[in-house]
Amino acid sequence: MRSLLNNVPLTVMVAAAFVLVVGVVLVGVWLVRRFIPATREGFHAEISAAVLGVVAAIFGLLLAFVIVIAYENYLDAQTNASREADALASIVRDSDAFPAAGGAAVREAVGGYVRSVVTDEWPAMREGNDSDDARAGLNGVFAAFRAVEPRTETERAFYDDAVRKLNDALEARRDRIEFAKGGLPRDIVLLLVFCSIVIVGYAMVAGSPSYAFHVLGPLAIGFVVAASLIVLADLSYPFSGDVAVDPGAFSEGILGQFL
Repeated sequence: MRSLLNNVPLTVMVAAAFVLVVGVVLVGVWLVRRFIPATREGFHAEISAAVLGVVAAIFGLLLAFVIVIAYENYLDAQTNASREADALASIVRDSDAFPAAGGAAVREAVGGYVRSVVTDEWPAMREGNDSDDARAGLNGVFAAFRAVEPRTETERAFYDDAVRKLNDALEARRDRIEFAKGGLPRDIVLLLVFCSIVIVGYAMVAGSPSYAFHVLGPLAIGFVVAASLIVLADLSYPFSGDVAVDPGAFSEGILGQFL
């Protein structure tokens, strides 16, 4: 799924899904009307329509709940990337109060890490991976900190604050890599697929004397389900696809000087 999201535009996937739904529904309804003749008479339409409404409402609530959770995770991934960038920017500002040589080394190390994140790690995260260069760059930042020897109370205060920010950046990076893995639990995927088949299949059996009207219901449900599942899949991989989180937070403000 990740490879599909990365290589096929979202609009193309939606269009292809709609074409597939049309084909499946037209053939499915034709087969139902052929092998279950009673559906051509709209048998028990008043009952089947009510049951379909209940099933659709339950499935709609389930699908909406999963999409909301996926969207919240996507927003959390954006917020987490900004948190990491903010922590690095604070380190750069604090380093101005370090001894000259130590401060310059810290800024250079932060700059190297930022460049590796933007140019190397962000593309790797589209595939759910991290970057060896970025990991080495972060180790370089820690090494630069260990070489700093604050002498005055002011230098020590800024140094302690910068160390806290560095730990915040490390935690945020770990969360970012975890978000990049993306995906939904296997049980949730199977449940959504099963429910989608059930509701579209049931709509095909809910017959009507008119073939066009018989097709209309399954088509409408199929379109909504297909579009929702595609959006859900895209949101489930925050750093992949057309709506991927971008590295803008690392190229703005004080961090922009390193790119």
